[in-house]
Amino acid sequence: MANRPSASYQPSTWTCDFVESFKIGQTEIYKERQRKLEEEVRKMVDDEDVEVEPTALLELVDIIQRLGLGYIFDRDIKRALHRIISVQAKSNDRKQKSLHATALSFRLLRQHGYQVSQDIFKHFMDDNGKFKACHCNDGKGMLSLHEASYLGFEGENILDDAKSFIGIHLRHHLGKINIIDPSLAEQVNHALELPLHRRMLRLEAREYIEAYARRLDANHVLLELAVLDFNMVQSTHLSELQDMSRWWRYMGLANKLSFIRDRIVENFFCSVGMVFEPQFSNFRKGMTKLIALIVIIDDVYDMYGSLKELEQFTEAIERWSMDAIENLSDCLKLCFQALYSTVNEMAYDNFKEQGVNTISQLKKANITKQALDCFDQHNDLFYHPSIIFRLCNDLASSSADLKGDITAKSIPCYMNETKLSEELACEQMRNLIDETWKKMNKGLASNNTPFSRPLMDIILNLVRTTHCIYQYGDAHGAPDNKSKIRVLKLLFEPVSLIKE
Repeated sequence: MANRPSASYQPSTWTCDFVESFKIGQTEIYKERQRKLEEEVRKMVDDEDVEVEPTALLELVDIIQRLGLGYIFDRDIKRALHRIISVQAKSNDRKQKSLHATALSFRLLRQHGYQVSQDIFKHFMDDNGKFKACHCNDGKGMLSLHEASYLGFEGENILDDAKSFIGIHLRHHLGKINIIDPSLAEQVNHALELPLHRRMLRLEAREYIEAYARRLDANHVLLELAVLDFNMVQSTHLSELQDMSRWWRYMGLANKLSFIRDRIVENFFCSVGMVFEPQFSNFRKGMTKLIALIVIIDDVYDMYGSLKELEQFTEAIERWSMDAIENLSDCLKLCFQALYSTVNEMAYDNFKEQGVNTISQLKKANITKQALDCFDQHNDLFYHPSIIFRLCNDLASSSADLKGDITAKSIPCYMNETKLSEELACEQMRNLIDETWKKMNKGLASNNTPFSRPLMDIILNLVRTTHCIYQYGDAHGAPDNKSKIRVLKLLFEPVSLIKE
């Protein structure tokens, strides 16, 4: 009998009965109200006099995006930013813009693919190339600069200096900011914990809706639309999750394989983090199944199989035939059958929709030189997210309640190599994550890529979801109360309708 490592993954927080017990609300009755509110918001964007006060339009765009409405007004936002760029090109008074306006403009324009130089911040620096101390009293400007600095590229020293400057002064002045403007202090705390650029979009929208509702200057049209949209999209997500719960129940793997992580809700949470827009239901369902299978296979290799069993299991996958599983243990047979049936089912669905036999291609087709050359030229787009995922996972693993983990981790390896303490090794890993983000930012901003913008967005959102999952520990392997609250807010609990 194989001497197997012992895993003590905690049981699932969410039962299939719980997930499937929710009634899906009727969203059609809100469609007409939603349409009217969207028209009002478009009018706001179009009517803003960008030549008189471009900052007001930038702030409106920022609020729309942070409320989770950016995907609805994508074309309107692009037109608005183009208007701002046109005005800036004709204007010579950039030096008169506030730190807040400059940083907000930089962040939004760079986010949307415009080429914006870090040099626009030189006006706020002294003759020694340091940010002027007088900006320490500008809480709003400091916050905007903080958020902008995280869109920096490798080698952009001004943005690196901005990050260091803010790290020293923004926390120091937080008490004073709280006295003057408690709402701003709340935003500062939120940003210092994790910058906006690294936050999971839909969860951030939920949190921002609640924060925006507490503002005295909140626009009630925007707020009502954000609440309606979030709840309607959440209903779509919940319906999809219930389908995934029924699929997971039918597979029966959680009951038959005691060593695997039973995490179908968390897997779906990740798929929403990657693509939340309601029209991409098939993507989320397919991705949820793939994540579930990846987790199972990961547990097979890390926690269950002997070397001989894993060699046989790998051979069976390579042959992609049920005939290849004869010598596998019963547990590994179940794992292969789940993988085989799910992938074939997804391939059949793709064949019905696209007319392409993907299984046949995957089994027989050799990769072309053109494809290899393309991947070689652009492999950083996939390498850098993988590095961030690995390091975030390893940083969080110390807080996961997992016994008998014999897999190699980056932090112990680095400690052994450098003789540093765990604290210093973790700090080095965080610095490496920051440096990798800069490289990834540059790659995602490049126009010299054969990959589509939707794929680039998925890559970015995958890394954001990684930060969310591992922000307070391992929310996948060892979910705690914080991760439970996040799942409830994103998938199960609608935002309460807020009346004027």
